[in-house]
Amino acid sequence: MGYPGEQVSEALLINGRPAEASPSAAVAIVHADAPEAAVLLMRRAQRHGDPWSGHWSFPGGRNEPDDADLLQTALRELHEECGITLERQHLTERLEDDWAGRVIGNSVMVATFVFKIPQQMATTLDHSEAAEAVWMPMRHLLDLSRHGVQVIPGVPAERQFPAFDLRGTLVWGFTYRVLCQWAGVPVAPEGLITRAPLDNTRPLA
Repeated sequence: MGYPGEQVSEALLINGRPAEASPSAAVAIVHADAPEAAVLLMRRAQRHGDPWSGHWSFPGGRNEPDDADLLQTALRELHEECGITLERQHLTERLEDDWAGRVIGNSVMVATFVFKIPQQMATTLDHSEAAEAVWMPMRHLLDLSRHGVQVIPGVPAERQFPAFDLRGTLVWGFTYRVLCQWAGVPVAPEGLITRAPLDNTRPLA
């Protein structure tokens, strides 16, 4: 169904239909083909009061009043945080909206947009937002031996989550879950896991 009195653009559709929820933030999965298949991740800068400080994430952030729609939010944040400018025509799909921040108690519904580009692009970081950015090779994500159940810093030790190490910091939570679902990697259930964590300390890059 559509929104009353409003024409819904292709960018706002999920599997051909309007989103049921109302996301207040958007992220960009930027997938490059060369020199090898890779996806762009950024590690957020340490900022007081920011529950995602120091975490790996997709470029993205909250919708602002001047944004025409959530797709523009994702494109704007990608440019502001990583210095990469893409156009709406680079969009290949919108994934199912999902909640981020449930574990850390700061939940937000997020729209995820996937962009495809032929070559990895250089990043110019806003260091108030991003400490670093990396084009993570898809082969690392698809290597299941790198995934394991981990204790997450700042989260009670009895709650362990599927994750993998990237340059000494775990990719976990919303970013891990969305990455794996998009790439077709089996995702372990989140929450209380009683088995011991796997030895998964090999760096990715």
